[in-house]
Amino acid sequence: MSKKRDDSYFAAGRRKRNKNMMIVAAVVIPVIVIGVVAALFIKPTTAQAIDGIECNINEFNTHHIHAHLDVFIDGKPQQVPARVGIMSTPSCLYWLHTHATDGIVHIEAPAARTFTLGQFMDIWNQTHHDSAVFDGLTSKPVSAYVNGTKVSEDYRDVQLQSRQEVAIVIGSAPSDIPSKYPSNGPPS
Repeated sequence: MSKKRDDSYFAAGRRKRNKNMMIVAAVVIPVIVIGVVAALFIKPTTAQAIDGIECNINEFNTHHIHAHLDVFIDGKPQQVPARVGIMSTPSCLYWLHTHATDGIVHIEAPAARTFTLGQFMDIWNQTHHDSAVFDGLTSKPVSAYVNGTKVSEDYRDVQLQSRQEVAIVIGSAPSDIPSKYPSNGPPS
């Protein structure tokens, strides 16, 4: 004996809902499976660390300070480029970077530690290849000044500290070496 199909109003609604759920399930389940597989096996491209400085998607506020850098080649000021240490592919920021051409070096790291001018220069050299600064580093004498005072150590070893004015001089020095962090610079 076969069972007679229920053709009531409520049964027709149930059949329609069940049919719609099967269509939705046929679309949603494969999308979820593909998403899970992609998340497990496809890793985003990452930028290589430079001198132990990583490039991360987000900026850190755990250790967040600013220093100011001036660069002179044979007495003439050179602009520190914007977006040193900021990558677009992959999208990330090195812990040492610049946002604008104002010479402010942003130091934003996951933990407090010592960062040096040499590390920043290496990040600059590897993320901004179009600078005359690096041509002079091998052929002319290089000296560094911190808050207007010439340092005896190698310029690469100069530590970057909060609200510090650093000048790197390649070749002959200008008549006036900056000695103060800019008053309009960010605090910290």
